[in-house]
Amino acid sequence: MTVLTLDGFEKRQKVREAAKALARAGKAAIKAHPHVVRMAQHFNKYFKWDLFQPYDYQVKWFESGSSFLLRYLSAANRIGKTYGAAHEFAYHATGLYPAWWRGFRCEAGTLWAVGISSDSTRKVLQKELIGTNDARNTNAYGTGSIPRELIVWDSIVRRGESLISLRVRHASGVESEIHFYSATQDETVYMGQSIVFAWVDEQSERELEIIAQCTTRTTTTKGCIACTATPEVGATDFYAQCRDDATGEIYFQNATWDDAPHLTEEVKKSLLARIPYYQRKMRSLGIPVMGSGAIYPYAPEQVTVAAFEIPDHWLVLSALDFGYSGISDPSIVVSVAMNPDDGKKYIFTEWSSEQDRDHYANSHMPDYMAAKIVGAAPNDWHEATNGELDFEGLGLPGIVVKSPHDGNGIQPGTQQTRAEIMREKGANVHHENFEIPPDLAPLEANRRSLVGSINLLAQWFQDGELKIFSNCLGLLKEFQLYQWVKRGQRTIPADKNNHFLDAMRIAAIRVRDDGEAMSSAKRKKRQDVAYAAINDYAQAMGAFAG
Repeated sequence: MTVLTLDGFEKRQKVREAAKALARAGKAAIKAHPHVVRMAQHFNKYFKWDLFQPYDYQVKWFESGSSFLLRYLSAANRIGKTYGAAHEFAYHATGLYPAWWRGFRCEAGTLWAVGISSDSTRKVLQKELIGTNDARNTNAYGTGSIPRELIVWDSIVRRGESLISLRVRHASGVESEIHFYSATQDETVYMGQSIVFAWVDEQSERELEIIAQCTTRTTTTKGCIACTATPEVGATDFYAQCRDDATGEIYFQNATWDDAPHLTEEVKKSLLARIPYYQRKMRSLGIPVMGSGAIYPYAPEQVTVAAFEIPDHWLVLSALDFGYSGISDPSIVVSVAMNPDDGKKYIFTEWSSEQDRDHYANSHMPDYMAAKIVGAAPNDWHEATNGELDFEGLGLPGIVVKSPHDGNGIQPGTQQTRAEIMREKGANVHHENFEIPPDLAPLEANRRSLVGSINLLAQWFQDGELKIFSNCLGLLKEFQLYQWVKRGQRTIPADKNNHFLDAMRIAAIRVRDDGEAMSSAKRKKRQDVAYAAINDYAQAMGAFAG
């Protein structure tokens, strides 16, 4: 059994140095020793990994593999993200690691390279690993990160320009097998395999399913999964899972133009000038502020302000989003203030039933939402908390509350609507549910249009007419995750990561017409019994009253 080593590296370097010396000596020396020059050229072409000198961010990324089996690199464009990842892949496939390597190591086995499409896999991963995006061009094999002499030629499976799989020689004396996949393929292509390493490049609509397959296939081998992406799609569920991981099982790293020394200030300035404004942070910093699917394509610093005290004469309004289970869909209260002098609006407080769920299981119910708003503890609060916790309201007991349309829905187990229940508990719920004022969207036929109201807010954010207090963390998290999605031929807002955002839309659009002064919101109002009983039926029947 032949065992491969890296001894050849020093020999190849000596040949390269000799060729450089001949070049310095002149044409006569080169003519006298042409084989040395040809050999150096051969090594430079087919042993690219000899010349790889990782940047600091790449070394850090590689070293993370020694402690984490799932790793995510969110990187700017043009900094060597894919080039570096291809070298890591080559090290694992061959078992030949450079002396400076401190990252994950694996035995010979099966490795996956997964791109977002068949074209992407061929043009990016196949090109970086093998050296060509045309599998028929065998002369170019070995000009990528995997040296030519380690390719097992009779193992190559290809379909036209695309490589399907091949084997490479491993330092242990056996062979590793490499499979090329795309995210558009059916999940069945992954089944029945155990793998030692998976490289998933760029974001795709099916990335969660692909990562689940990779995780399953690396379980018995204790293999590693490396994900590299410039987050063009935005802060997807998987991106957020990795970035916000609290388990300690996932490694997340960000890399920017400043991490790539080959990008001079002049080059960065030129690149930035030619990139659309809304993509600049994503492409230069590797952060998903403007993914192509982002509904609100603005960086946090563009839409936030530091919290300040709302003046008493400003108009304020709270808006609701009703949760039905309280687990995956919490109930929300969001409050907005409007400066009557210039019309600018500020989202200044937020509350989610998740904040109180550990203490009060029904914190998502309308009666509890009302209690929270008016600052009056539920009757069973003392019992539910064993008397160990004081009840805290939201501090604006008299604020006008605007309900979405499902506020007219009957609360299960009662004969009352959600809005009626809240009024009965003392909340100052407005008698009309949300609609877009005609003058704000004169061409919008649907007065409750989701897309129409999103467009309004997007324009306000762009114009600086709407800001969010920087301490509204739940809202800001959703703000970066909210995405457009394809449904057949239509593009619509995703029905997730939208609870705070739905309440924000209602509050921001209605505060001008339904808000009351902050000074009034601070005072608890005494509900008129007749008003509390108002519903659509009662209003209609009022026309017949004598």
